[in-house]
Amino acid sequence: MNKPMPRHYSNHFELRLDKIPARKTDRMSAWIFYIGLILGAALLLLGAYELFDGVTVTRSDFTGNFPATDFQPMINTTFFDIVIMLMGLGIIAALFCNYFQYRRIYFDGKNVEIVTRLLNGKKLRMKEKLAKYDGVRFRIEFAQLGFISRNKYIIELSHKNPEKCVPLYISYRGKNVRRLWEYYARTLGLPALVMTADGLVSRKIEHLGKSVKELKKIGELKVDFDISTMPVPKNAAVVWRSDKIVLKIRKTVWDAYNVLAIAVITCAAILIKFIENLAPNLNRGGFMIFYGVMAFFIIMAVIILFRKDKIVIKKYKIVNVHKFFGFSKKHGEMAKADIEAIDITPNPATGRCFVSIISDKKTIVFGKKLPPEDLRWIKNFLLYELTK
Repeated sequence: MNKPMPRHYSNHFELRLDKIPARKTDRMSAWIFYIGLILGAALLLLGAYELFDGVTVTRSDFTGNFPATDFQPMINTTFFDIVIMLMGLGIIAALFCNYFQYRRIYFDGKNVEIVTRLLNGKKLRMKEKLAKYDGVRFRIEFAQLGFISRNKYIIELSHKNPEKCVPLYISYRGKNVRRLWEYYARTLGLPALVMTADGLVSRKIEHLGKSVKELKKIGELKVDFDISTMPVPKNAAVVWRSDKIVLKIRKTVWDAYNVLAIAVITCAAILIKFIENLAPNLNRGGFMIFYGVMAFFIIMAVIILFRKDKIVIKKYKIVNVHKFFGFSKKHGEMAKADIEAIDITPNPATGRCFVSIISDKKTIVFGKKLPPEDLRWIKNFLLYELTK
């Protein structure tokens, strides 16, 4: 798992193979660039406005017979304005650095050519025969934006040299992603590879599309599980009912995600108290915007603290459920006959793993906060229940 993963710039990407030669550019999306540019410019202008308008105001005077009062904030306002301006400049600089780097991929049916534009403007060209690629790899990354995390589904040509790996498909939507992975593998005539916590697993083309139950019947999948000798881990719970089995994740107070959520709530409360002391110097609009931002972070932190995940195994399907303060919401379901794999998937960005329940149409992610040994138990338990 120490092998470096290739970096792709795109959030949405598809190299179409129905028309050869194929050509596609891997770069940051233009709408992200422009939205980020507007945000960075807004911060820069806001900081500049506050800095140059605030220079002439040194004290707050009241009309009438009340004495003038001096106001001394905890943080020097000039320093605060400069920080806001630097944040805006940093966002703008980072956007330009990312947007003007890209990779152009050319594929003529037998050879792959990669043209990489570096930050200094230079272009590098690499060419490789398709036969020298290891296979078509499918992996999932987490794209983290504050407390909001999204699954990023990546299908790529795998090579021993990460610089020669090229994307075939990238999306935040998991629908039909496995079917696309199998399509690319069959079309290119290469093995289908998938990243798991146990390393890179290769699947033969003729076995693609088969369910875990079918793979067990033909001897391609071994399920070794006995609950009498492999007890339920302390971070999980299993409830057997007449018509279903419920697999729950117990709440761990000192999990890294929960600690981060507690820290955010604490910092937000301190900032709110601090800004309230500055209320006389803030206009109503700015005050409401600040409260709105802090409320957003607090709500997301509370959701992380109190949300519970569970898998419900029914006769013909499994259901992924999110539970929050006694309210349950179905987050996705999958027919048992459609499940083609259950893997422990690593996230290179965080070093943590999760269980992926995969079909042609979608992927269910479960157990993001659990240690590897608990995830391995859950994987074996689910495979046993689905193939018995």
